[in-house]
Amino acid sequence: MKTSLRYSSGCLAILLLGVALVSACSSAPAKPATPAVQRVSLQLQWVTQAQFAGYYVALDKGYYHQEGIDLTIKPGGPDLAPIDLVASGVSDFGTSLLADLATAIQSGKPIISIAQIQQANGLVLVANKSSGIKQPQDLVGKKVGVWLGSWEAQFNALLAKENIAPQSVQVVSQGFSMEPFLKGDLNVASAMIYNEYYMVLESGVKPEDLNVIDYATYGLDFPGDTLFTSRKTAKDRPDLCVRMLRASLKGWQYAVDHPEETADIVLKYDKSGVQTRQHQLSMMKEIAKLVQVSGWPLGQTDRAAAQRTIETLVRYNILKGAIKPEDVYTNEFWEQARPK
Repeated sequence: MKTSLRYSSGCLAILLLGVALVSACSSAPAKPATPAVQRVSLQLQWVTQAQFAGYYVALDKGYYHQEGIDLTIKPGGPDLAPIDLVASGVSDFGTSLLADLATAIQSGKPIISIAQIQQANGLVLVANKSSGIKQPQDLVGKKVGVWLGSWEAQFNALLAKENIAPQSVQVVSQGFSMEPFLKGDLNVASAMIYNEYYMVLESGVKPEDLNVIDYATYGLDFPGDTLFTSRKTAKDRPDLCVRMLRASLKGWQYAVDHPEETADIVLKYDKSGVQTRQHQLSMMKEIAKLVQVSGWPLGQTDRAAAQRTIETLVRYNILKGAIKPEDVYTNEFWEQARPK
């Protein structure tokens, strides 16, 4: 009997210990659940290149996956309008210039910027020096290449500011290539200082053989690419917006800090095979200057810059009436997504 009692007591002690452990575990705070993976799409306004490096880096490094996002990045082009594709729900997020976003919003598109990725945009017009085209007034009667659909707000503002009648300029829809300009089919071409301008130089044209009309010279240095979404997504899926932005900002910071590796990552995702490493590296170095501005947090929208852009567009009748900066952007998601 003594042996039996000792055995029973031991079993009882073990049983009680087990119950205590189960009770303790059940009262401990639960670990946060890993977010369910969601399929998400990002529509770019141009082809795969370092202009969008941060998104490709975040995809390659697994930053989106860590946030529970299975991201598909859709390259764009001159015939694709990210604003329309996002507004209609075809894509979840998109990239666009802030000025073009503002004009679309006033026209009724239900979209909103959630991050200002480029604090400036680097848009210029280029002409051969031999053409004699040096300033906006010289555009009259000339063939000028412009990316139509989601890029023309700045160009229209330039014409209005300089009192140039739109019908006096022959605007031609500009595509991917700078060949029409190089062959003389265009007198003037639109160019991003980080991309098309370098394309012209890489073709053998020397900088001193070009005249550059810089929008910034005429007070039209608007902020550049934003990351935007539909108002429906912003309202119904705020957590997705925060996670998408957190991964994207992480990717952009890495891209700025590691331009050499970033050029290689961009090439990895270039399905066309037309991009070169040197061009992507040059582009990344220029993009970094637009993205990482001294004294300003990466991705945050500057209300004063947004207000100045809107006021300029109103002044030159590109916008038909004033709208509030808060109608165009929100820093709400940025506040939650920014690195702490």
